[in-house]
Amino acid sequence: MVNAKAWKEKRMNSPEELSLAKAALEDLRLGMELRKALRKHPLPNGAGFLAKHTLVAAYRELVESGEWEEDPQILAAIRMKPIRTLSGVTTITVLTKPNPCPGECIFCPTESNMPQSYLSDEPGARRGVENEFDPYRQVASRLKALHEVGHPTDKVELLILGGSWTAYPRSYREWFIRRCFEALNAENPLDDQGEIRLEDVQKRNEIGAHRNVGLVVETRPDLISRQELIFNRKLGVTKFQIGIQSLDDDILKRNKRGHTSEQARQAVDLLRAAGFKVVAHWMPNLLGATLESDRADFAKLWVEGSIQPDELKIYPC
Repeated sequence: MVNAKAWKEKRMNSPEELSLAKAALEDLRLGMELRKALRKHPLPNGAGFLAKHTLVAAYRELVESGEWEEDPQILAAIRMKPIRTLSGVTTITVLTKPNPCPGECIFCPTESNMPQSYLSDEPGARRGVENEFDPYRQVASRLKALHEVGHPTDKVELLILGGSWTAYPRSYREWFIRRCFEALNAENPLDDQGEIRLEDVQKRNEIGAHRNVGLVVETRPDLISRQELIFNRKLGVTKFQIGIQSLDDDILKRNKRGHTSEQARQAVDLLRAAGFKVVAHWMPNLLGATLESDRADFAKLWVEGSIQPDELKIYPC
C-alpha cells in the first residue's frame, strides 16, 4: 500500500518539470496532440514523460499568474481520469469510523480497526485510515487532490461508506455530516466554534464554492424504518445504498444475512415512499448458489413489485 507521504512526494513538481510542462501546454494550445507534445518535451535522463498532475500544476500557475486566460478545453485534455467527473458532478467518498454491525454475514471481510466489510488497502478506505476517519480531513484532502489533477469540484456528491449507516448513533451521524459540509465550506477546521446547527452549515453551502448536490449512505434492509428515514431526510440524505445481496431466502439463511427477501422489498418500498433514490447491492456466487439460481435471482430484481433499483452494484462473492 502506498502511504500518504509517498503519494505526496510523487506529486511534488520540480522547476524543471514545470518548465517542460508549460512548453508542452503551449504546443497543446497551438493544436498539437497531447501525446506528441509530451514526447516533444520528455523528462531528462530518459526518466519518461510528464505526468498529468504536473501539466495541471503548470496550467494553474499560468492562469494564476495572468499569463493565460482560463481554457476549459486545455484543462479537460490534461485532466486525470476525465470520465470520473464527466457528468459534471464529482463524488467524494468518506469513511465512517469502525462500528459494530448487527449482521453476522459469513462473506463479510473483517479487519481490525476498520469499518465492517472494508479493507484498509482499498483506495477509498485508505484515505479514511490516513485521515483517522475524520470527516473534515477526508473531504478537505480529497478536494485538494481533485483540484491538483484538474477535476471540477463546484458540484459534489458525498458518498458516506463504512457499513451500516443506520446502526451508528444519531449524534455521531449528525456530527459526521456537519463536518463534511464544513469541509466543503472551508469553515471551522478545528471544530472549536461551539454549538453549530447542521441546517445552518447546509444553508451556507447552497452558495458555496463546493456545493453538495447529493448525499449517499448505505445500510441493511432490516435497519430501515419510517423513523430512520425521517431522521435521514433531516440530515439531507438523498440516496440509499442497500445490501439486498439475494432474493432467495434459502441463500440468505445459509449466508447468515439476518433478513429475508420480503424485508428487503419492504425496505425499498419505504425508501421510495420517502423519495429516496435506491442503489441495490447484489451478490452472485454466495454459499449455496449456482449459475442457474443466480440467473433466476437476478431476474427477480426487475419483476414488477420487486426491488427495481435506480442503480445496481454487483459484488461477486
